[in-house]
Amino acid sequence: ILKTIEYPEGRQVILIANDITHKAGSFGTREDVVFKLASEYARERRIPRLYVAANSGARIGLAEGVKKAFKVAFKDPLKPENGFNFIYVTKDDYERFGSSKKEIIAEPVTLDGEEVYK
Repeated sequence: ILKTIEYPEGRQVILIANDITHKAGSFGTREDVVFKLASEYARERRIPRLYVAANSGARIGLAEGVKKAFKVAFKDPLKPENGFNFIYVTKDDYERFGSSKKEIIAEPVTLDGEEVYK
C-alpha cells in the first residue's frame, strides 16, 4: 500500500523490480513476460505501476545457435571502443532463422557491399 497526500489511507500499486543479486539484475525473456503481464494488469485495473530498476541491462535469451549468428557493425572496426551502428545477421543466417521460422525479425541493409539483416 502506498500512502500519498491524495490517498492518505493508501492505495494499491503494482511494483516491478530487478533483483541485483540474481544474474546482476539483468532482464531476460522470462522477466520481459512478467513485466508485460504486470503492466497489462496495472493498466486494466488503473493501478499505478512502479518499476524499480537495479540492473545491468538486458540478456538476450535466445537459443545458442541464434545467439552465435549475431554480428556487430562497428563504426570503426579497428576501434570498437568508438561504438557500433547496428547488430546484424548475414543473409544465410537470416534465411536459416528468420525468413520462414520468424526467429529473427529484421530488415535488409547493405554493409560493405553485402546484404545483411539488422
